[in-house]
Amino acid sequence: MLPDRRWALGLAMLGAVAALVVVALGAPELSEAEGAANESLVPVVVCPTTFGIIPSPQEVPQPMSSTVPIAASLARRVALYGDDQASMRLLAPRGWHCTAEFGADGSGGVQVYPPTQPPPSGASSFPSLPEAVLGLQTSVCVGCTQGQACPLFTQAATAYHRDFMLRCPLTRPARETVHRVGPTVVGFTDPPGVRGDGLPSGGRYTAYGVMTYSPEAEHGSWLATCTLPPADRAVCAAGLGLFARWYARD
Repeated sequence: MLPDRRWALGLAMLGAVAALVVVALGAPELSEAEGAANESLVPVVVCPTTFGIIPSPQEVPQPMSSTVPIAASLARRVALYGDDQASMRLLAPRGWHCTAEFGADGSGGVQVYPPTQPPPSGASSFPSLPEAVLGLQTSVCVGCTQGQACPLFTQAATAYHRDFMLRCPLTRPARETVHRVGPTVVGFTDPPGVRGDGLPSGGRYTAYGVMTYSPEAEHGSWLATCTLPPADRAVCAAGLGLFARWYARD
């Protein structure tokens, strides 16, 4: 259980991210994502997980369901997907498939995709996915952390230039919109056809995402993207809010 202050901040962040998606979509029906006052039970799916170390860590026991602060109407449509170490969880449509992959340095993440799509074949395939909910974290890799965050965080761009004498390797597209959610969290939106910081993005659906960065964080930069059809936009609003609440660090 989180301390009272952390719990309150988490709920506020959940509402802030959901509100940003609501504003971007202009969709009043997204009120079902704003379930901070409700507690709903959703199934937990443990994804097949691979590691860049041998032997792989022993699988951590996890519950078959978990309570999250979303409306009951939305809870019936979603599940929590995560790796077998319970290090990352994503809210995504129920009945989807998932995989998780982590390197020797601990960086990696979870990918959730429709059963009609083939599984992602590594990070290079992420941008081409038509629909997906993806989470990535850079762990202790300093260059990876700064390189992921520098398009959206000035501090990260400054640190990358200081440490590597190079400009940020990624450029934020002009049509990508960015919103400050908290001191260490931003939300962003990549419209259809715009390949930006969202993974995946650039396809026929809008990509919504959140990213974290703090120079003091020991766990790297965390990125989540939700790219779904308009009918599932409440899933994005709730899922990104939860991700920011769980993984943003001061």
